[in-house]
Amino acid sequence: MAFKKSFFKKHLLKTLLFSGFLIVNIFNAQKSSAKNQDNIDIPKVVSYRSASCGCCKQWVNHLRQNGLEVVDNILEDVSGIKNQYKIPNNLKSCHSAKIGNYAIEGHVPIESITKLFKEKPIISGIAVPGMPLGSPGMEMHSHESHSHNYENYKVVSFSNSGKTKIFDKISP
Repeated sequence: MAFKKSFFKKHLLKTLLFSGFLIVNIFNAQKSSAKNQDNIDIPKVVSYRSASCGCCKQWVNHLRQNGLEVVDNILEDVSGIKNQYKIPNNLKSCHSAKIGNYAIEGHVPIESITKLFKEKPIISGIAVPGMPLGSPGMEMHSHESHSHNYENYKVVSFSNSGKTKIFDKISP
C-alpha cells in the first residue's frame, strides 16, 4: 500500500510540474512581443505555411526584417488553420498567421500590421486576397531593370461572421 502511495505521489508531482511548465510557456509565448519602428508593441507572430512555398518564407523574412519575432510552423496542409481562424473563403491565400488575437492571411505588409496594432479595431483579422505582385514575398528582383510594374492592392479586414471591409490600401 505504501508503494502505491509513493508511486502515485511521484507521478502526480511530475504531472503537476509538467502542466505548470506547459502553462507558463503558453502564457509567455503570448506575452512575447516586439516594438516596430513606430514604437508600436506587436505580439509574437505564429505563422503557418507549407514547406514548398517560397513566397511564404519571404513573407516571414519580411516580418523578421522589420523587427517582429516569428514562430514559423511548416505544415503539409494549412486549410485546418484557415478554418480554425475563420478566414472567409474569398480571402484565403497561401499562408496564415496569428498575432495576438488577430488572424493574418496572406501577404499582409508590416505597415498594415502596424496600423492594426495602433488602431486595435474589433475585428477577427486582416487579409491580402490573392498574391499581388509587389506585396511582401511577391517582389520581383531583377538586375536588368529597377522599374517594376507592382500592383496596388487592398488589405481587407474580416469578422468571425464573414463581414469584410477595406482596412488599408497599399501602393508599392
